[in-house]
Amino acid sequence: MRAERSNTCAPSDVGDHPSCASRTGFEARHRPLRCIGDASFASALAADVALLLDVDPSVHRWRCRVAVGRDGLVADFETWGSGGQEFLFVAADSPPSCDPRALALPSSAKVVGPDDVDPIRLENARAIVPYARWRVTLDDRVRLLAALDEEGSVTLADCLGILRHTSRPVAAVAALALARVVDLDLDEPLGSRTRVIRRQA
Repeated sequence: MRAERSNTCAPSDVGDHPSCASRTGFEARHRPLRCIGDASFASALAADVALLLDVDPSVHRWRCRVAVGRDGLVADFETWGSGGQEFLFVAADSPPSCDPRALALPSSAKVVGPDDVDPIRLENARAIVPYARWRVTLDDRVRLLAALDEEGSVTLADCLGILRHTSRPVAAVAALALARVVDLDLDEPLGSRTRVIRRQA
């Protein structure tokens, strides 16, 4: 996701936002990988943001619908990761008209609007997340990591020959990427020339 914007709003604007009013919401379009508790979202946009959280290497875990502050505000997400704890408010308007900083909320609170969702990264996330639980044999995992140690990086096309114990080598690479064993560049459209690199600890 791109950096948050800095517009402000009155408290009633945030309180009236669907992310604060809805208790039913949209169910997850995928089986969440790093969600704590139930996954239910106030909008389709929030469901897309959840998908991006699952493929964001800086996010370790997240949960939905978290009360923030003393005014009954509900953040769409609470996340924990390399940047610490954050509260995300998903706004349907673009640019977002609300800024939780105007409401004396924690400095880690951010507003995410449609413009903050990278369509290429979202499409790539939709393509690889279904393979999150694809079984990768130990032999294939070792073969791929050995190739990366030797070459530095390989392409997805190269993986067709490296991985020998699966009918879907690209699915296996996607599973390893989601398990954070290897990294893929999700900011460019995935294809045969997409580079696979070993994830650095």
